[in-house]
Amino acid sequence: MSSQIARKVVQSFRAAAPAGAPASLSPREQEILGWLAQGFLIKEIADRLGISFDTVRTHIRRIYEKLQVHSRAQAVAKYLRPAGPAVLKGPRRTPRPACHSFSRLDRKPAFLHSSR
Repeated sequence: MSSQIARKVVQSFRAAAPAGAPASLSPREQEILGWLAQGFLIKEIADRLGISFDTVRTHIRRIYEKLQVHSRAQAVAKYLRPAGPAVLKGPRRTPRPACHSFSRLDRKPAFLHSSR
């Protein structure tokens, strides 16, 4: 591949939207995704919005396509995740010692008590 072609390929990738960027959902799709996030079933959403079951399924399918997910859980996770890279911060665990701790009454382990 020549350098000119490689440059054009790289530029085309830079011009495209990033894969992790959330797609713009219609107001109805946002509403349905909100109901899904609250744990409502498709039938319940259809009843509340006054639309058919199949219409809700179509909206959900389009939501999955736009968000590039394959399940309700993934769609809700993307919906609830704030924009930007996800940084998980939690309590740091102290590393375990390489050997067993014998702090119990400061006794020696049984295998050291051999009387040979």
